[in-house]
Amino acid sequence: MNKNNNLLLIPNINSKDAKFKELIYNVEDSLFNKENYSNKESEHLCVCSGGTTSSCAKNGYTTLDLRKNYNKIQLDRESNLVTIGGGVIMGHLINHLEKHNRSFPIGLSKLPGAGYILTGGVSPLSRAYGLAIDNIESIKGFLGNGTFISLKKNQISQEKQLIWEAIKGAAPFFSIITEIGLKTIQSNPILIIEGFVNPTELSEIIQLSEVFPENMSLQWIYAKRIYIYIFVELKNNLEDKRTKEYLLLLEKLPTLEKKIYKNFNEINFFPKELELYELNANYHSEVISLLGEDLKNDIPVLIKCLNEIRDNMPNNSCYVASQQLGCKTKKLNHGSSFFVHRKSTWKPWIYASWKKNDLQEKKVVMNWMYKSWSKLKRFYPNIHLAQLHNHLNSHREELSLAFGNRFEELKTLKNIFDPQSILPPL
Repeated sequence: MNKNNNLLLIPNINSKDAKFKELIYNVEDSLFNKENYSNKESEHLCVCSGGTTSSCAKNGYTTLDLRKNYNKIQLDRESNLVTIGGGVIMGHLINHLEKHNRSFPIGLSKLPGAGYILTGGVSPLSRAYGLAIDNIESIKGFLGNGTFISLKKNQISQEKQLIWEAIKGAAPFFSIITEIGLKTIQSNPILIIEGFVNPTELSEIIQLSEVFPENMSLQWIYAKRIYIYIFVELKNNLEDKRTKEYLLLLEKLPTLEKKIYKNFNEINFFPKELELYELNANYHSEVISLLGEDLKNDIPVLIKCLNEIRDNMPNNSCYVASQQLGCKTKKLNHGSSFFVHRKSTWKPWIYASWKKNDLQEKKVVMNWMYKSWSKLKRFYPNIHLAQLHNHLNSHREELSLAFGNRFEELKTLKNIFDPQSILPPL
């Protein structure tokens, strides 16, 4: 194993501040000998593919950092399939694809690594092109017992089918993925309609959005103020009739501004005016992501609930936000992945942040996060496990709500392919 104790420079401040035991940059057979990195029964290997999760480095734990040695990107111009290493950051991926007028449905942030893809991958483009996992064509890597795996979508044997399905949504629990083959999409201009709105306006926009065509999606954030993004993909620079009808309705909101971007890569979500602290070195944070179906008649009740949550926010760096799914994400790959909540229309997340080393504020903030989750469960009863929370008391409940009727299958795979619990525990 290549080991290096240099500082792990990553976006997530919690993990960046962790006093980890050591870094490993190569996946080798010796990695799966537990005695190499652990003398404690409870210790497992942390894996860093992009570094945006609070689980990629922990005090006293060893981190496998894929970003250094697994960062290649190669686009096949004939098939338009792109092959990426397990440590490729999403911003680097779309930078590379932009040179060839191609794109991929990454999320609102360009900072996550391949973990974004393997845990589902919700994008403003998902309504038209599916989740990130729906675009996986092949994978290579290692199971937690050291077995090398190489799988291609159309060449899966019956005995490997369950592994293939579980990698799409639950890979971090039993595998280390070092290479992924992905479909890419044509890069098109993007219209962004954005601005601050009041609660009544947000209610109207959410109601409208639940019947948007697949090339449109809504993102909103409920912080000290409310900000929205309406995302519109303009194919061939033309807006179809249905899209034009919705854009006309949105023009009634005078605070919203419109801007056309050449491609997805040019867009930066969430303006500085919101004063959010994701990358503030003085703050630590946790994020919990939920999933729910159409809100319909519950929208006014949701807005009331969000107002109550905002009124109880412990500081200005806490917020609730949401992305929109639907259309293709509801139709693609039923039963063929461990992202089981295919009926979902909304993926909200609760962002809880506090001054690092302030244990009292952390206690207050985490209590706010759990109370907020409890209030939102009636609208969003399920979990999108984009962040691993095995260090939090909510971990078991999150697992159950994330994987539903496939949780027992995941436990079986874990017992077979990661018997020593080398990887994050269930």
